[in-house]
Amino acid sequence: MLHPTHEQHFMKKVKSDKHGKRPSRQVLQSLYAQMMMEHAVYHFNEERLRRLIDEALDAGDPELFQELTSHYNALIGEYREGKVISEQGYELELDFKTK
Repeated sequence: MLHPTHEQHFMKKVKSDKHGKRPSRQVLQSLYAQMMMEHAVYHFNEERLRRLIDEALDAGDPELFQELTSHYNALIGEYREGKVISEQGYELELDFKTK
């Protein structure tokens, strides 16, 4: 799954309502997969919207620019405070570097 030091760092971020009980490997893998998917979706959408905003500016289309900027700001707002993902009572807080 992860390099031992990465796994230790990852484990420190996993919180549980079952204090002290280490999550199963299946739970860890699920949380890790969800984390990777959330980050991939965020970065894909951020980059796509930035590119489309640039294209709208280049085309001189103020309506499209405003619409895309609104979507971009909504995306940033959604991820600004991070996300919490959970699996079988275990939670992982995700941070996103928003601009």
